[in-house]
This record gives sequence, structure tokens and C-alpha cells, in this order.
Amino acid sequence: MVPATLVVFAILGEFVGRGETTVFDDHVRLLVLAHRPALLLAAFRWITTAGSVTPMVVYAVVIALLFAHRGRVLVAVTLLVAPAGAVVAYLGLKNVFARNRPSGIGNVIEGTYSFPSAHATTSAAVCCTLAYICWRERLLRGPAGTVLGVGAPVFIGGSRVFLDVHWATDVLGGWVAGLCIASLAGLLYQLIRRIEARRPFNEVRT
Repeated sequence: MVPATLVVFAILGEFVGRGETTVFDDHVRLLVLAHRPALLLAAFRWITTAGSVTPMVVYAVVIALLFAHRGRVLVAVTLLVAPAGAVVAYLGLKNVFARNRPSGIGNVIEGTYSFPSAHATTSAAVCCTLAYICWRERLLRGPAGTVLGVGAPVFIGGSRVFLDVHWATDVLGGWVAGLCIASLAGLLYQLIRRIEARRPFNEVRT
């Protein structure tokens, strides 16, 4: 997944940098703005708040502390790779692309560059990592893992377009970047599992 996501992000970033996604982004924006009932606006405002960067970091830290309490310190560290990597990635990439937000409320309220979406990047990185590791640790069943790893980032990222604070390709770029970070965290987790498998059981749990 890591090479694939890097290639996809590079291609998308090239299109965004050249302004070749403008027609697509404008079309999606106008379509969304034409269909925004008050009830959905209220729901997406709640979703975007619950799925913002700070809460995502808190969710990851809380779960990491639970793993550390159970003696899985290395797994806890792996979980923290996701939010840390996401923050570093979107801050750096935003400054590289320096893309303006939509001309409406996005430019007025948010006040930062647009590509990639911080919400989409962080939610994809954290939720996918949590879903995968908790599933592997048998703390989540398949359907619950799918809701966390797929459903949550989709709704959080979608809320940014619906609230007119991001272009559609900002969110797509954020999802791809977040998935890349989650894949790296997954690779680290696999490495830790192999290391633990070579150690005596009582050493792994203490």
C-alpha cells in the first residue's frame, strides 16, 4: 500500500499543482452547495468537530495508553505514529502546494492552505491504524473495524467539502496521504509482532 499511495498522491498533487482539477472541484462544490439542507449542515458541523485534528490525536493517545497499561508499549508507540505522521505530513504539504481554499467561508474562517485536508489526512491515518491494530489484537470485529477504518474518514472528509472549507481533491489527497501513513504504521506493527513472537510469552506481556 505504501508505494501505491505515494504514486497516487504524486499524480494527484501534480494535477492540483497545475490547476488541472479546477473544473472537477468547481463542479463538485456547486453540486454540494445546491443541496445543503439545514439538518445535514448541523450534522456535518458536529462530525467535522468530532473528527478534527485535536480529537483524533486524543483518541489515538487514549487507545495507546490502554495498550501501554496492558504491557504492549511497542504497540502503543506504533499507534502514536499515525497522528504524529499525519500532522507532520499535512503541515509540510500545505506549505509546499500553498493552495487557496474555496472563495466562500473556507477562506474567511479556516485561514490556512487547502491541500491536503488536515481533517481527511489525520482521520484516515488514525482511524485506519486504530481499526487495523485493534482488529489484529481481536479488540474489534470485522464490521466494527470497517466502520472505524472506512466510514469515519469518509464522513469526516466529506464534511469538509459539505461545509465549503475544502475542495474535493483536498479531501482525496488527505485520504491518500493518511492511508499511506496508516500503511507505514501497519508495517511497523507487523515488525513488532514478529519481534514479540520470538520472545517468551511472559516477556511480551510484561
